[in-house]
Amino acid sequence: MKVYNIKTINNFDNAINELAKSLDIKLDYNSISKNCYRIKLIKGNNKNKYQRLGFSINKDGNRKKVGRAICWHGYRDFIIGLYKLSPNIRIVSAQATYLNASDFNDKYPSTYYKNIGSVVEPLSYGNACTCKEHEQQTKVA
Repeated sequence: MKVYNIKTINNFDNAINELAKSLDIKLDYNSISKNCYRIKLIKGNNKNKYQRLGFSINKDGNRKKVGRAICWHGYRDFIIGLYKLSPNIRIVSAQATYLNASDFNDKYPSTYYKNIGSVVEPLSYGNACTCKEHEQQTKVA
């Protein structure tokens, strides 16, 4: 994802690293300009937290885990944390563009239901994980 309008946030590097640490995820990021960062979320040490599931099925009938990929809930929680730093940042991801915190609250819940599976075997983003709670009603305060 790309995060814009961050030049007014003091020590943005430290802020996103603290946010990632609090969520037990890792980051791969770099500054594109004074006002934009590219951020990739990566699984942390907790093997079950925010674990993304794939399309293929194991011999036991369960979906295979996708290595270091973060699930819908992990992205949601990270983005909520970003908007707590500043409600005016703009985020561009593969699924949506969020103009600010209010726009995020309006658009993000619908991404839960986006089908990332096939027509024959549908799989929504919100259910493609090992998270215990499959809720999608969290909003930026």
